Amino acid sequence: MKNLIQSILISLCSSYFIIMLISLKSPNDFWMSETIVKQFFYAVLLGIVIALANQLYKLEWPILVVLIVHYAVTVTVVFVIGYYGGWFELNNTKSIFLLYARASIIYLIVWLYYYTDEKRVIRKMNSQLQQRGE
Repeated sequence: MKNLIQSILISLCSSYFIIMLISLKSPNDFWMSETIVKQFFYAVLLGIVIALANQLYKLEWPILVVLIVHYAVTVTVVFVIGYYGGWFELNNTKSIFLLYARASIIYLIVWLYYYTDEKRVIRKMNSQLQQRGE
């Protein structure tokens, strides 16, 4: 459940960050409440899919395989939801590239968070084991 909530919150932040970037490109446009609700729905859906993809980390696969599959699932879902959410223009290669670049940066930041958190947990466990041995 914690994983699901974290994934949805990260997805919501990411989605609204993308909305902000789109808004900067078209400052005269304004977002209607219906559009915001749709974007919220897309972000929650994205968060749920990412939470499900996070279950890959529980498998006993090599970490590199897990990371590649997780990234592929995440970026594919971002592309599909981004298409319906209007996050890019399908006929604009630069727009699609920027979507993938943003998703990759967000993914990298989230991965770095989990990586450093896991390292912290390992250091704590090692410290506790060393204290028991003394």
